[in-house]
Amino acid sequence: MLGKSTVKLNLPVVFLTTAALVLLIVLVVVGFRLQQAVQPEGYVIGPADSYEDGTYRGVFIDRDDVQVNVQFTLKNNVIESIGYRRLSHRGIDYLEPEDERTEALAKQHKQILEHLEGKDIREHLVDLYEPGHFVDDVDGFSGATIRANKVVSAIRDGLNRGVYVY
Repeated sequence: MLGKSTVKLNLPVVFLTTAALVLLIVLVVVGFRLQQAVQPEGYVIGPADSYEDGTYRGVFIDRDDVQVNVQFTLKNNVIESIGYRRLSHRGIDYLEPEDERTEALAKQHKQILEHLEGKDIREHLVDLYEPGHFVDDVDGFSGATIRANKVVSAIRDGLNRGVYVY
């Protein structure tokens, strides 16, 4: 004769495991459907094939503080001129440096823009993710790498907004 065997189930563990499996199945199904979705004609995920000639303006804002504001002119996707309209962080205006450290940071930011001038924006904007190749004395203390990313964001904002002046 077989004896009775009892299995004690830990209901919270069973519930969480079941919920996790259901969630996983839903995510797989939704992801598969999104992958199969048809993109509208002319929809571009990456950078544009070409940008309109003209002057662009863009900003990087953090916590209601405009930290980077750039203006640049493109002709045939080449940056003809580029400059800061505003460059600040934590109340320090880098366009009007008051001490050596601020002056050094202002110089690094100037080098960031100088690197782009005369170059195709579609090919060289990504250079700013590694400013150590063209900016003097980039180190963790100065934070130039982080601020270069802010410049990228401001430039991309300008491109997304479109031409400011033809």
